[in-house]
Amino acid sequence: MKRPGILARQTAARLKGEQYAVDDGVRAARGQALALFDLNRRKTVADRRVELARERLEKVDLLALRGELETALADQTAIDQELAALQGESVLMAG
Repeated sequence: MKRPGILARQTAARLKGEQYAVDDGVRAARGQALALFDLNRRKTVADRRVELARERLEKVDLLALRGELETALADQTAIDQELAALQGESVLMAG
């Protein structure tokens, strides 16, 4: 003897399963729509990154940076020469 509660639950489960059963074409279309949405979102993010990088690059004054680098390199060379001279004197004083 079957109990009516079990039959009701089985029928409800079957109906619910049929409710969500869709054709393979529909599943494929949903998958393509999700992929398209994701690609559009990623493109928007990439476009924004390019725009920000381009803005930052336009703000940079390359000639000023080159001059600053040359000044820093000259300072570095002068300091290296002074260090070498002092180290030479230290060796002479110790010897």
